[in-house]
Amino acid sequence: MVDERTSLFAETRAGPSYVFPGRQPRTQAHQVKQFQCFICTSFICALMMALIIAISYSLTDDSNIDVNTASVAEKPKSTNDDGSVNVAINSKEKALNSTEIFTILLNMNWPLNDESPMKWQLPELSPQEKENAMNAGIKALGDRELLEENVASPEINSPSYRHQRALGTTLEARVLAKRGFVENYMTKVIAEKYAVRKPLSRWNIGQGVLIELDTPNMAAKCDFNSKYRNTNGTCNNKEFPLTYGVAMQPFRRALQPDYADGISAPRRTHGNESLPSARKVSTQVHRPSYSSDPNFTVMLAVFGQFLDHDITATALNQGQGGEPIECCDQSRAAHPECFPVEIGPNDPNFLKYNITCMNFVRSAPAPTGYFGPRQQLNQATAFIDGSVVYGAADKRLQALRTKENGLLRMFVTQDNRTLLPVSTDPEDGCNEVEMNSKGKYCFESGDTRANENLHLTSMHLIWARHHNYLASNLRSLNPQWSDDIIFQESRRILGAQLQHITYNEFLPVVLGREFSKKVGILPDEETRTDQYDANVDPSIANVFAAGAFRFAHTLLPSMMRWTSETSTEYIDLHKMLFNPYLLWGSNGLDSAIGSAIQTNLAKYDQYFTTELTERLFENRNANSSDPVKRSVNLDLVSLNIQRGRDHGLPAYNEWRKFCKLPSVDTWDTMKNAVDAASLANMKSIYKGAIDVDLYTGALSESPMEGAIVGPLLSCLLTDQFLRIKRGDSHWYERPVGPQRFSIDQLKQIYNTTLASIICRNSDAVEASQPFVMQQIRSGNEVTDCQLLDTFDFSPWVYDPLSKSIGNFVRVGNDQIKAINIITNRLK
Repeated sequence: MVDERTSLFAETRAGPSYVFPGRQPRTQAHQVKQFQCFICTSFICALMMALIIAISYSLTDDSNIDVNTASVAEKPKSTNDDGSVNVAINSKEKALNSTEIFTILLNMNWPLNDESPMKWQLPELSPQEKENAMNAGIKALGDRELLEENVASPEINSPSYRHQRALGTTLEARVLAKRGFVENYMTKVIAEKYAVRKPLSRWNIGQGVLIELDTPNMAAKCDFNSKYRNTNGTCNNKEFPLTYGVAMQPFRRALQPDYADGISAPRRTHGNESLPSARKVSTQVHRPSYSSDPNFTVMLAVFGQFLDHDITATALNQGQGGEPIECCDQSRAAHPECFPVEIGPNDPNFLKYNITCMNFVRSAPAPTGYFGPRQQLNQATAFIDGSVVYGAADKRLQALRTKENGLLRMFVTQDNRTLLPVSTDPEDGCNEVEMNSKGKYCFESGDTRANENLHLTSMHLIWARHHNYLASNLRSLNPQWSDDIIFQESRRILGAQLQHITYNEFLPVVLGREFSKKVGILPDEETRTDQYDANVDPSIANVFAAGAFRFAHTLLPSMMRWTSETSTEYIDLHKMLFNPYLLWGSNGLDSAIGSAIQTNLAKYDQYFTTELTERLFENRNANSSDPVKRSVNLDLVSLNIQRGRDHGLPAYNEWRKFCKLPSVDTWDTMKNAVDAASLANMKSIYKGAIDVDLYTGALSESPMEGAIVGPLLSCLLTDQFLRIKRGDSHWYERPVGPQRFSIDQLKQIYNTTLASIICRNSDAVEASQPFVMQQIRSGNEVTDCQLLDTFDFSPWVYDPLSKSIGNFVRVGNDQIKAINIITNRLK
């Protein structure tokens, strides 16, 4: 009997003398040992597997952000690989306030590190495999060109025709796009051979080996001591003179692309299902709203678009001869670059017309010289250099010059006003027979999108006049200067003024002045520290061009205030699109500028006016013989969302992680980042929170305190504009280098405001508020233009004697520095 006093190990009863007492038979003992080994081995394997999973989870979680591990009060910090500091916040429990978001963004190490290209995911390619792929790619290009002979083109001046013409893909870009197409096709051929299947996560095939096609003639003779920029942005960076910030280069990737097939197919859900139609997202999440913001004027959006066209120009696929492409004609074979927007049967606008398709053509593929995922081509330079006025190619720039006295070509009206050079091309997407018969035409400029809306055309005219104003004054002061010196010096000053207005007036409103100051956006008038960093790539990010910088579309109101000489009225926004003809009137320019300065912005949110979602580029004359075609207007929101998918932009949550913001990978966590209405609408159409498009998610965030945009857009815009500032060797504030301005010259640049540019170059504007992107208020009262336009040209007077003395002093200083260096080394 056993009780509580019984030993835990009872005595073993003695066995027979020929058997070891209490021992098991040898066979049974062996089986027990085997069983014990099996149990131990299984336990060790399970432990190792658990350890591996834990480490993998930890690494994955760390790569996102340490924002879910501690309270705000404690604020523990950790350092990322890029040197930035994470402020840990328990984001799953509550939404972050503006101060907490502000702290996260300020602790970033700007500019952010781009995600490195993924490694090639396939075996090393043999010479025969590469040759076979190349032959297949070249054949596919030939087949496509044959197909284009029979592909339909939209009717002239239809909404889609105008849209494609306005984007203005150049001949050079079309040639590069052919090479990009071949490279892309070659990658697909290899992927199909190895039966590549994309996993259910963000992934692409990676950057492969060099593709040995004939290289386009990309060369430049660099004079790094030149005072003036190259037109196409080459030679700005000594280490990367042909790529950093240069026109006709692929957009930079902050995050690597997310394509459905890992190569080029537009993004799908994480479960490899179709994303909701971009039009459905537009109608459900970005519904009409008519709230205005009384603090700011439409001029903010106008200048933003003008600036955007200075630094981004996405090349679009076109037909063999540059013709626009029709993607909704079911009677003909579809072009391989078609990606039309699906319109559902219950669409609130198109239902009555029985329309199921909105035309959309993919952006042209950019050549990279390597096997890998599809990239897109930026036709503009990344530098704020006035290329929107002059063009980003020498041929365009030369065509706009008079070649006399440093002036740009202008059209002089009968009443002696100057307008932009006229375009007489009846198929440019703007000109209309009726207006042409009255002697009124659309215009030419440094950018083909100049006629897109009346306010934008007015800005082009103001800045073209400003160049000639600068040139005329420089010539008066320096009659010995050649035409080319006058032109280049005027171009240099104009570019500097455009930079200053951007960083002193525009960005502080968009990002908030306090935030702009802390991250280094604001001009540095006090210390004049040289912030140039040759390691910073200023090239425009794909996400900036195809998503982030399109935020201003939500700021456009449905109606614009228009004050003429006799009355004040309101004009529907869509009636101002592709309608530059009002500038031919004697009061046209001043009325257009006054309209932008006097009209309130729409409130920043996820909502859009139907002028943009139902009537974009509407054909006013409705000359189409098909009544259905007359009603196929475009939806700007749908186009923006579709463009992001076309470019392989990762989903909204991926960009939040990139910016070290709390993850929104579930609907529960997303409620802390976006407003309730957006969340409910997104849940009704998206499969999951991780599938939400960047554009939709970012616009649904509440603005940061003192800013117009929310946290994610603040991050993406700050990163890009700091890159433009720090990565430009010709930046206007630099105190060193042949391009630098003197201290007295720089004072005049610092005195520049957009109001002063408008006052000087309008027809008869006599007064304005000093900061025209902001409404009239205390401290921004209407002021006489004579007090606003105070630019002094005297620092530009050429004095050979002082120049010689200055050169002598600089040489002497350089020699003294060299002697000091040698002396220190000897010591």
